[in-house]
Amino acid sequence: MIEFDEEVESKESDGVQDHSVQSLGAHLSSTFQEYKDARKETENEWLRDLRQYNGQYEADVLARLNDAGARSKVFVGLTRTKVMAAYSRIIDLLFQHGDQFFSMAATPVPDLDPMAVIQMKQLATQQIADAAQMDPNMNQDLIMQRMAELEEDLKEKYKDIADAAAESMTSDILDQLIEVNAEQKLKESILEACIFGSGAVKAGSVRIDKKQSYSRMTDPETGEEGFSINVIEQPMPEVESVSVFDLYPDPYCTSLDDCDGLFRRHVLTRKQFRELADLPQFDSEMIKYLLKTNRTGNHVEEDHERTRRRIAGINDHSSSHRFELLEYWGFVDGYKLEEHDVKLPEDADLSADYSACVWICSGKVIKIMLNPIAGYQIPYHIFPYEKAPHQFWGTGVPRMMRDSQGTLNAATRIWLDNLAMSSAPMMEINTDLLAAGEDPTDIHPWRVFLREGGDGSMPMVRWYQPIANANGLNQIVEIFRRFADETTSLPSYTHGQQSNSMNKTASGMSMLMGAANVALKSTIKNVDDFLLEPLIRSMFHWNMEYGTNQKSKGDLKIIARGSTALVQKEVQSQRLLQFLSLVSNDLDSSLIDRQQLISEVAKSMDIDPDGIIKSEEQLQLEQQQQQQQLQMQAQMQQQSGAGNPQGMPPAGMV
Repeated sequence: MIEFDEEVESKESDGVQDHSVQSLGAHLSSTFQEYKDARKETENEWLRDLRQYNGQYEADVLARLNDAGARSKVFVGLTRTKVMAAYSRIIDLLFQHGDQFFSMAATPVPDLDPMAVIQMKQLATQQIADAAQMDPNMNQDLIMQRMAELEEDLKEKYKDIADAAAESMTSDILDQLIEVNAEQKLKESILEACIFGSGAVKAGSVRIDKKQSYSRMTDPETGEEGFSINVIEQPMPEVESVSVFDLYPDPYCTSLDDCDGLFRRHVLTRKQFRELADLPQFDSEMIKYLLKTNRTGNHVEEDHERTRRRIAGINDHSSSHRFELLEYWGFVDGYKLEEHDVKLPEDADLSADYSACVWICSGKVIKIMLNPIAGYQIPYHIFPYEKAPHQFWGTGVPRMMRDSQGTLNAATRIWLDNLAMSSAPMMEINTDLLAAGEDPTDIHPWRVFLREGGDGSMPMVRWYQPIANANGLNQIVEIFRRFADETTSLPSYTHGQQSNSMNKTASGMSMLMGAANVALKSTIKNVDDFLLEPLIRSMFHWNMEYGTNQKSKGDLKIIARGSTALVQKEVQSQRLLQFLSLVSNDLDSSLIDRQQLISEVAKSMDIDPDGIIKSEEQLQLEQQQQQQQLQMQAQMQQQSGAGNPQGMPPAGMV
């Protein structure tokens, strides 16, 4: 917790800090408003994406349809189908059975300990001097040669240690990902990326994981045995899914690398806000003051919140009674940090900017600290579905196919209206042209028009049959359905739609799926580069700094495997099948580990090889049983031959 000095506290009335101390809160509140205003246009696009995903028309389009009277208002739900196809494909590739979406490996050239280098030089010098019985200063070439040999040995030793550390670190991170339910949180962010074009995850922060354990105990007074409950608190690296609607980056940045600052908006219940007072580095006195002076909370619903609730069918207009907090990651000058008693280095330049984390509520600072992450790094990872050049936010599936979806809706509405109009004839009755009160704009099947006057030769009743244009409209629908396939790079056959012109053989379908994956590969690469690799890197640094497993620490690199899996998924499967057919002859089969080859083929097809391929122990057992059966048959034949010499028939058979 940040402690305020006595002078500041004396200036407070009712818990309010003086103006100089709280100028930072006012400054950040003003900055947040600038960031929010700059994001408004992007926010409106997200809401259009959400309506399109949910199969809802924009307000102006719906008004025109309502004014048109008895017309179709159908919305073709192709956008949701495409979004779920993209989402399912990405999830299938990242979270395959038996696979993990990352790996750890030792760096190609390990960093040597400086003390080890000094010791190595001393050892080389001593060895050369002892061997040659000469002054070591006269044998610099030999010493350097011996040092090179020792360096190679040392690097090999370091690499072996690093390989073991990589394996141990991988196990640690996998266990931590399971503990924090990271897979589900990643899926939530990936779905947002498919819809809105960008997804976000927070990683690298600390959470306290509380676990209960039970131990047997004996009551010293009664001697009765029972169990005691033990609560174990364990720090864990947190992984959190964050909605893009809650993030407000520097409007001039194009990525987090050049981002001057980032705000995250939190909306907490009164209980959640009160619990912050118990956490380290939060100003408990200020939180208590805000709780006291804001009985009903300070949350004011944003426009996008109301719109999202309406889209979801929730029309609750009552007050939320919640608290709105702003979490800021960015640069703060040294003077403001000093005002808040933030510890800076002794030789720190107060006029310089320092990377910091600040929490504010109603313009009041409730937490401030220097960025605990080495170097300037924001603990939020924002990744695009499709990267837009020189733009921070990405492009999602709904926006890619917006024109196709709109035209498809219009053509389908006209098609349905035309089918309805042409489903039955309309009748005209001569009542002297048109009777009073008749509405000529009211047109529907089985409509009767009353007409008065006119030529007596005209028939009393005339029937009109509107022309059906279903065939032409069907072509328009199919054209724009194909346009949607092309603009999203998600062909209809990837989400189950069949076509008469498709090659439905196994190899043909595999080629089609492989071609579809070419475009999806860029999306998977974005997930690798902007989400998975930074996420695992954050957890790696957390374990290096706070982890207790010393065997996991080393000079390691992180490999995200999503795009690799995409390539191997289709290509490797075909190559393995081709190789299997090539070595199926008697001449080559003896050179191949057929069991391992079949296991790799099964893995490439998402089939668990352990469930269908016999183990080595099972094969050995079956071979032993076969050998025993052959031996028993041979013994029986020998016994039968000994009881019937020279092939004579048994007694009684003559």
